[in-house]
Amino acid sequence: MTRTSCFRTLFLVLTLCSLARLHAQCEADHTIVMADYDFAPSELTILPGETVAFINVQGTHDVNGITNTLTGEPWNNPAEFYLDQTEGTEEGTCMGVVTFDIPGVYHFDSSIGFQAQLGMVGSITVDAFTILDLLNDAWAGNFEDMPDVFAAFWAMQYNCPNCLAAMEGLEDYTVFLPDVDAINALQDLMNLNQFDMLNIPDLADILEYHFIEGTYLAADLEPGMVLPTLNGEGAVVGENADGLTIAGANIIATDFVADNGVVHVIDYGMAPSTSPEATVYQIVVDSPDHSLFEQEINANLLNDDLIGQPVINDNEDAPGHFTVFAPTDDAIFAFAEENGFDDVDDLFDSPYWDEILRRHIVETPLTSDQLMNNGLLISYGGDNITTFVNDDGIFVENAQVTVPDLLAYNGVVHVVNQVIDYEFPNPVGTCDTWTLNMNAPGGEGWDGVMQVLVDNVLVGEPTVLDGFSNSFAFAVNEGSVVDMNYISQFNGWPGNFEVVDAEGTVLFDSDSPANSSNQYGSAAGVYGLKACEVEPECSRLKVTLLSEFSGWDLASLFVYDGPVLADAIGGYWFNGRTLIGYVDIQNGDDVDFQVSGGFYPSEYSYRVEDEEGNVIVDQVEQNEPAEDVLGVVVCTLSDIAETDGLDRVQFVPNPASGSVRLTGLSGSTSWTLTVQTLLGQTVLIREGTGQQTVDLSTLATGTYVGQLLTEGGADTSLRLVVR
Repeated sequence: MTRTSCFRTLFLVLTLCSLARLHAQCEADHTIVMADYDFAPSELTILPGETVAFINVQGTHDVNGITNTLTGEPWNNPAEFYLDQTEGTEEGTCMGVVTFDIPGVYHFDSSIGFQAQLGMVGSITVDAFTILDLLNDAWAGNFEDMPDVFAAFWAMQYNCPNCLAAMEGLEDYTVFLPDVDAINALQDLMNLNQFDMLNIPDLADILEYHFIEGTYLAADLEPGMVLPTLNGEGAVVGENADGLTIAGANIIATDFVADNGVVHVIDYGMAPSTSPEATVYQIVVDSPDHSLFEQEINANLLNDDLIGQPVINDNEDAPGHFTVFAPTDDAIFAFAEENGFDDVDDLFDSPYWDEILRRHIVETPLTSDQLMNNGLLISYGGDNITTFVNDDGIFVENAQVTVPDLLAYNGVVHVVNQVIDYEFPNPVGTCDTWTLNMNAPGGEGWDGVMQVLVDNVLVGEPTVLDGFSNSFAFAVNEGSVVDMNYISQFNGWPGNFEVVDAEGTVLFDSDSPANSSNQYGSAAGVYGLKACEVEPECSRLKVTLLSEFSGWDLASLFVYDGPVLADAIGGYWFNGRTLIGYVDIQNGDDVDFQVSGGFYPSEYSYRVEDEEGNVIVDQVEQNEPAEDVLGVVVCTLSDIAETDGLDRVQFVPNPASGSVRLTGLSGSTSWTLTVQTLLGQTVLIREGTGQQTVDLSTLATGTYVGQLLTEGGADTSLRLVVR
């Protein structure tokens, strides 16, 4: 150290020791002393709001916190400051006191002569321990007693500009931060993951609601206080058995203090009253007047639909948004009584209830001002429903909206005072009424539904929701064909059922010895029941499909009565049980049974019986694919070729691959088949008697003409497509 610098340092130390008498005129939290070419100290760290006195003891100086004298560029300090030049005295001249409110680094120099060039520069760092610092420390694990609040802190820091400004600013705030369990609960409630939660439209408003203006330690909070939030809406302090609450959330950890406020941890996410509910489903759940409506939404598996968030989460293929017209419990009780049901459970067990329930849901969000007079809506079940607006209010069919516009993030709920009108079908047809009686021996209901089809039209999907039994009445007309498919998503057996006509005659009993006396259990469905039954010209066959495990999946058994497809049995999963079909045969001297489709043919088997119970086809061989059985003679009629010529002759199947069966010929008819291309080139000649299979393996893919000539001179042309 040079003699000059040693002298300067000693001089400053001695001077500092003699400055006490300046205290009254230059009072401050900190002091910087100036002598020729020096600020002492040249670097200083203080807290926001503290003051610094600048005292000149030697030379002429100013304090320049505006422009860098060396570069001519602005210092860009958080706030500019400047003290005019003064002459230093041995006693010390008070140049002024500066208050530093805004955190940051303040640079300054003395701009007189070459003082800055000779090193007369300094800096003051205003370093506050802010709420932002506190939460960053907590994230780093420096607060062992603070619950995990990282998710909420991250959202406030990066998705709420006003929240970030409050956490790092000078104004005092009290922050209520939800912990990780609260965030997880919100994700479940909203049906969103943590990243999709950030897409909530009013997320910033919700986060601002967690910031209270001013500092409130736990000891300052009292039940009944209404605290002003950064959002602008007050948050009410309450109390329950667990302690203090804020806006309904329990305060579970308190008094994490920073220079600009305090943090408390809560167990639930707060929201201002202007925020929508999580989902339309949650609105129903939270309502004490809609317990039956909630129960049936769950029972009919609509709850998953009504929690979808297809707009907030654009990666989710979910239904919605929704308008829900929610009938009260009293409305549902009244509807059951008015329509002759024993009680609401009887209503809920009816096959019509699912459609009635879906009439109250529309997959379009419509607030009350969008519900128009004579407005047509399509319900979630596909029904047309009409809205009306008059002096008395808003109506959906007969039901009046009593509480409108309960908003959710995935739609809107309107409370209605009645169940929306439903026209119950007339169960009486020209052949009167049939009844499906369903039983669940275990008393726990079915895990699927029975599809009831009349002439291939679905008339109902009844089930046993719980308990032991349920019945479904439906109309049948003369000549109707009734099919029943049991459908279950759990690959389970429903129990048993019977079909009874209007006179009480049991038309089919799944537990009768004829239908269940085999190793596979009761029938899981029945095909081909006839109304106002007319005996077929030939015979009625009973066809039983069997499978050891999971039914015939999507396979079917096609039954051909000569060239005519008499019926197709199966085509759906019937859950490892038998499936029974009745097929009317009109001709019967040439009946084919062909297995089509399916994934597990080795598991399929089938049996065919005539009206006397004689087994005429037996393909019950486990672990062996059920084979086609062709040319079965059920009953013999007159020679088809003699009575009808060749008009019944056809290729089956057509298009064909590998081989094709020539059908519609009597067993004694001899014939010659010539197959030609469309250009007249002969590519195949075959001879035979009666119905036979023709090998097509030598033919290329394409369209051909088959010329058929019988020994009696009859001839016909047939189109044949080879794949």
